Amino acid sequence: MPDLTISAPAMLRAGQLTGPGTVTVRDGRITDVADGPGAGGAESIVLDSGVLTPGLMDLQNNGSFGADFADATPEQWTEVLTGLAVRGVTGLEPTIITAPLDELNLAFDRAKVARDAHVDLPVCRILGVHLEGPFISEARKGAHRAECMLDPTQEALDELLGNGATREVLLTVTLAPERDHALEAIRRLVAAGIIVSVGHSDATAEEVWAAADAGATMTTHIFNAQRPFSHREPGVPGAVLADPRYFIGTIIDGQHVDPAVVQIVFAAAPGRVVGVTDAIVTAGLPNHTPLMFGGQPVTNDEHGLGRRDNGTIAGAGIVLDEAVRRMIAAGMDPATVIASSTEVAARSLGRTDIGHIAAGALADLVWWDEDWHPQRVWVGGAEVAVS
Repeated sequence: MPDLTISAPAMLRAGQLTGPGTVTVRDGRITDVADGPGAGGAESIVLDSGVLTPGLMDLQNNGSFGADFADATPEQWTEVLTGLAVRGVTGLEPTIITAPLDELNLAFDRAKVARDAHVDLPVCRILGVHLEGPFISEARKGAHRAECMLDPTQEALDELLGNGATREVLLTVTLAPERDHALEAIRRLVAAGIIVSVGHSDATAEEVWAAADAGATMTTHIFNAQRPFSHREPGVPGAVLADPRYFIGTIIDGQHVDPAVVQIVFAAAPGRVVGVTDAIVTAGLPNHTPLMFGGQPVTNDEHGLGRRDNGTIAGAGIVLDEAVRRMIAAGMDPATVIASSTEVAARSLGRTDIGHIAAGALADLVWWDEDWHPQRVWVGGAEVAVS
């Protein structure tokens, strides 16, 4: 007897909207996906409209709902993970930005505690932590503190990876490959099972390709805080778009990158674009709420974009479901947009057990209405209380 069956008129599978179809769930995992409507019954949910998709995954999110993942309290972690799940985000790489190494290790300690405390609850999953900095370029610092940046020396990596919690939860490191010792650091991190992403970088295309030779496979927010594209020097954007070894993190809030440029990125690198928010503490809160992020003041402007007092963009002030709606409203194909934050995101992590409606995958699912608002959400087959 299955734990649950969910039938929907349409669902996202292999990057396409197909349907109708029925998903069978047992012990928190999908055991079968069948064409056609289900037979009904006490264990069945029949959705008569909308689309069923995998749960969204935000692989670059610095915080939301007033919490900064660098120093969030246990109560804030619970609030954020619950709030994201309600909005259809079932997987998360909490992102911690440039800070002194000892402060970073403390943040990793707290992230591990939060992950372990919520592992069996129907809230957004912590997939691992994304460390954005401090091994990045002062020339492309964005909202990061230049005084805390440093080269990725063996000693610096020893200090990070020597902390047990850091080593256990660290999943991705964003670095600038042009820094001294960067290529050796990439090789060491990749050998340890950590994903290396090129970002906040003034690297030339040749340096970006050398990073891929060393094992880098990801790009952090293409076009933002990196050497720009030029017809004679492709810079970071041109290098990663041309190189199939790279997945391409792209902020899809419609503010960091114009929607027309987002469409160019998707067209140039089909199946490699990972849609993210780069959300910060202001996400999910009313605009103009003054907060602190990365040790400096920040607030959302009238467009929901987080800015420093001097106008520098600090991150997105929206949750990923809103980013999906913005891209669809700009004319993008809904299946392609959602796949970028589900199926493609999972592939960028080397995982097949999340981000897919397929047998064997965790039953993290979202039912969207016709206007692309999440109506019901399941994490491991357990329904999230959406109100």
